[in-house]
Amino acid sequence: MTHEARFNAAQAHPGKSVVGRLLPGSDLIHGLEEVCDQYDLDYAAIVFAYGSLSRASFKILQPTDIEDRPALAPFDIARRVEFLGGQGLVCKDDSGGRATHLHGSVSDEEGVVRGGHFNPGENPIYNNLDFYLVELEGVTLTRVFDEETATIEMVVRPADATAGKGGS
Repeated sequence: MTHEARFNAAQAHPGKSVVGRLLPGSDLIHGLEEVCDQYDLDYAAIVFAYGSLSRASFKILQPTDIEDRPALAPFDIARRVEFLGGQGLVCKDDSGGRATHLHGSVSDEEGVVRGGHFNPGENPIYNNLDFYLVELEGVTLTRVFDEETATIEMVVRPADATAGKGGS
């Protein structure tokens, strides 16, 4: 039995690396995006991130009766949690703004672990968020609506296949 491999990919190479710590009160995603802006990283891999959050907000998969596929539903924890780890990509949207896709997991005071797709602007750092970013050169990563999945997904293109730096 053969299986068709369907994918969208392009060869990238590592550029600058940035390691650091987001300070208390910074937002998880917006903070990482600001680091990318400061160090002129158009696209980056979030190789690792861990620390603590004052509260957590992310999306989890929930089964639905209406659709064939589960849907993303909001999930909030309104108390301090440990951010056990996260990884993702700092991309752009189709208008050139930042569109970071970050998955991670948190644990509460009882050790219960939950995780999902973290929401920008809703995850303030408690003590720290240590991170390691690697610039991705030679590609563009654009998050746009995908008709097939009915969700926002990443489109990868070789950088020379787009008009100008960061284009889509």
